[in-house]
Amino acid sequence: MARPKDPHARSALMAAARKEFVRVGILRARIEDLTQACGLSKGAFYLHFESKEALFRELVTVLEAQIQQVRSTREQAWAALVGRGLQAHADPAPFVAEALQLEGDGDRALLEMLWEWRDVTDVLLRGSQGTEFENVLWKMLDREVLRVEAQCAQMKQAGLLRDDVQFEVVGSMIVGTYLLVARRMSTLPRKPDFEPWVRSLQAVIADGASSGSLRTHRDAAAGRATNPATPRRVRRTAAAAPATQRRP
Repeated sequence: MARPKDPHARSALMAAARKEFVRVGILRARIEDLTQACGLSKGAFYLHFESKEALFRELVTVLEAQIQQVRSTREQAWAALVGRGLQAHADPAPFVAEALQLEGDGDRALLEMLWEWRDVTDVLLRGSQGTEFENVLWKMLDREVLRVEAQCAQMKQAGLLRDDVQFEVVGSMIVGTYLLVARRMSTLPRKPDFEPWVRSLQAVIADGASSGSLRTHRDAAAGRATNPATPRRVRRTAAAAPATQRRP
């Protein structure tokens, strides 16, 4: 009679593997160490997985599904926004406000997911060399680059990105930033506040790649125009003046 599977053993093995793979990488990980960490026998391991690679493959499958979900949600929301008329707005400020909200939501969701899976992404970055998984992360990133490129192309066509900015480069830069963020997360002792991270990313993109039109409408949408009747140069000069000169 076949030995019944422990319904909790599978999840226990996967949790133990996430820690062990981070510690020593995939090649050096040993099944006996995984089973010992959760109080199971090697026989129990093979009831659920045929190898340590099969176990990690399942972790990667779950990670890929979550990344795909975040990407699909962003693509659907962006498609709905564009479908309402990217270039049809007499006043682009409402569109910019909604686009920034959409991107902020997507960035937060991605950061939350990367934090939850920081151990697996760290293994893919540093501990998968010489295995079938060493190119998995790069394939995920390539798909994300294509998403960003398509979105930037639409914004450039609508005059919201600078003409001299190559959206192919922008896509690689944005996704590359998230790659470094994912790497940094594996070194943090506690979960950070992601709100400043999201604001910083949006500010860099909007100020570096966007057209003057987009920056103006972004500022208006965010309510940062202190006095619309005051020229931007005057406001900036006043803000830069020493405190003693600004006093009445």
